Amino acid sequence: MLFNRRTFVNWLATGVASLSLASIPLAHGDTQPKIKAIAFDAFAILDPRPVFVLAEQLFPGKGTELSNAWRTRQFEYQWLRVLSGQYADFWQATEDSLVYAAELLKLELTPDKRQQLMHAYLELKAWPDAPLVLTSLKNQGIRLAFLSNATPTILEAGIKKFRYDGCF
Repeated sequence: MLFNRRTFVNWLATGVASLSLASIPLAHGDTQPKIKAIAFDAFAILDPRPVFVLAEQLFPGKGTELSNAWRTRQFEYQWLRVLSGQYADFWQATEDSLVYAAELLKLELTPDKRQQLMHAYLELKAWPDAPLVLTSLKNQGIRLAFLSNATPTILEAGIKKFRYDGCF
């Protein structure tokens, strides 16, 4: 059976959440569970689909193609810049890749459309199943963190949207 990333993370988090602390194996008589913390990528918690819905609204009939090119270039830019020692944060890579994708598809990316699409990353909400899983993990005393290339601004905006201040 093939898993996409979202399905796998949900499966993993649900499995861990279903364990009680008493059932987590302890190492050589330790009194603390082995699992002390879980780090998530931002996009396992925050749903980026509304950004791409907006792309379709702004560029009818071309939004999906723009989104696919944008997403691919977004991560390629991030990896290439890190590997070449020319780091730029995820926000900059996201904006640069949006401009590239629009030029590739010969779409007129006005300053207003560019701003709307970029701002959409500050409006991300949690995937529907994320709050329940995070609450379960937190209630078991497991510390939660983001291990993500998303900027602190994107992460903080997303956390605020689903009211999880102090969760991570």
